Amino acid sequence: MREHEVPTHVQAEDKVLLWFTFPQIVAVVAVCALAYGAYRYFPLVPSEVRLGIAILLGILGIAAVVGKVGGRGLPLVAADLLKFKLGARLYAGSPRQLAVSEPPPVPEAKPDPLRLLAKKAAGKVGNAVKAARRQGRRPFRPHSWFGKGRRSRDADANRPRTERETGKSRKPWNRFLAVAGVGALAVLVLVLLPNIALADDPEDEPEVQPYGDAWRLDEIYFVPPDPVPGRRIFIEGISVSGSHANVTLRAAHELTLRGRAYGGRSGRTLRMGFNTAMSAGQSKSYNLSLDGPSPSFTFSWVDALGRSGAVSLKSNQIPFPLPRADGDLCDLEMTSLGWTPGSITGVIASECIAETRQEVDLPVYGGHFSQSVPALLDATVTGITGTVSVTAGPNATSATFVQGGETSFALTVPDQKAVHELEITAELTAALNVPLPPMLQTTHHPARTDVYTRRVTCRCGESSTTKTVRIYVRHPEHVRAVENQRSPVTPTRTESIALAPVPVTGQVRSLDLGADAPYAGLVVPAPTPEPPKAEQTTVGDSTWWGFPW
Repeated sequence: MREHEVPTHVQAEDKVLLWFTFPQIVAVVAVCALAYGAYRYFPLVPSEVRLGIAILLGILGIAAVVGKVGGRGLPLVAADLLKFKLGARLYAGSPRQLAVSEPPPVPEAKPDPLRLLAKKAAGKVGNAVKAARRQGRRPFRPHSWFGKGRRSRDADANRPRTERETGKSRKPWNRFLAVAGVGALAVLVLVLLPNIALADDPEDEPEVQPYGDAWRLDEIYFVPPDPVPGRRIFIEGISVSGSHANVTLRAAHELTLRGRAYGGRSGRTLRMGFNTAMSAGQSKSYNLSLDGPSPSFTFSWVDALGRSGAVSLKSNQIPFPLPRADGDLCDLEMTSLGWTPGSITGVIASECIAETRQEVDLPVYGGHFSQSVPALLDATVTGITGTVSVTAGPNATSATFVQGGETSFALTVPDQKAVHELEITAELTAALNVPLPPMLQTTHHPARTDVYTRRVTCRCGESSTTKTVRIYVRHPEHVRAVENQRSPVTPTRTESIALAPVPVTGQVRSLDLGADAPYAGLVVPAPTPEPPKAEQTTVGDSTWWGFPW
């Protein structure tokens, strides 16, 4: 049986567009939006400078999204560098060297420059926002809610404006607010990124991975569950009879099974299917239809562990169509052929003749003159005996032939996964009864003369005379034939018939039957304990990673 297993342990994201994954596409779109915002709303600089800033932001952002160093993304590399530079250190010496007689001096508290810079930037942004709100705030005028304010604004829009009013209306506060929001977001990322980098990463501990680093693809940075080796489904029997096959399946673990039968002219047309749930050790049999010159079966499964796979029976493992042969004495047809663990069984039906014609050397004359001629005479079949031999590689068996009935055989084969090539031959012997026509028995008679003496009396009136007369009879040479009845003869006729699949496509095929490996239960190992959760740890007395507000 051919087994397929879907590699669900490979945790790799799909490529959505070109070589980009979905998170990468989202990140690239965000970078492009940020670059366009810098070009469109950055204040107080010429358009050339804004274009340069936008291009620089786009290049740096795309490089951070798709760039890799040693197979790892640039954000992870930057986080590792920050953790190495700013994180805690592990002392490699002995604890005795750390022991001192007096407490160490308290280090002078120095302000963190990064925190001061973040606070200063946040303060400036807040002051700018307050100034914009203070200058652009409108007075409370409830009467404008009912239309009066709208009429006054329309009338005020038609009057000419002074130079001072024109300058006030062109203040670029709205653009500055957008840039300020982007800057605040960048400061927030800079503040939180070192905090994330200083967290304890359970992946830092060396451990042996079953697949090395091959599964660390793209943005997938987690350890997938360990695979559980072993078969989930076993084929414990297959029996073909007519245009149907009975397949027995046994599950080694709790799973959901989906079976499909394919056939048709090309062997790829779906003919029937089924879905079922099976528990560990449970066996089920299914009657599947066979169609076309090369049918096949596929059994896919999804187990309780989240794994999936499939087992298939190809056309060269299914004995279809079943073989048949036409002989002079009997017509043989295999009505059933099946495999169970350790044996192959089959049934051969026979239809034999009751009358035939037999060629004999028939003697026509006997005796003085004999002659024989070949003749084709009607004969009656009194009985047919023989043996049916079945071989599969080094394994062989034989069964007594049953005339006009069903001959059953059982062949012992190794209990292992294989494709058995069967050879089935019937050696038959028929006893005939041939009635023979009568035969002419010839006798030679040479030439001879027979002499007969008789006394003859002649009377005439009252007178009479007596005289002795001698008669001579001459017989020429001749052959005389006499018809004699003969008893029938009982000759025998032998015949050897080999069973082979019907050549549907014009090519002679061998009779193959697939066998699966013996059943073995699935041993599920104990689950791997989950790694400890990451915790935020401080470095010394520094609090530079706190929020500036």
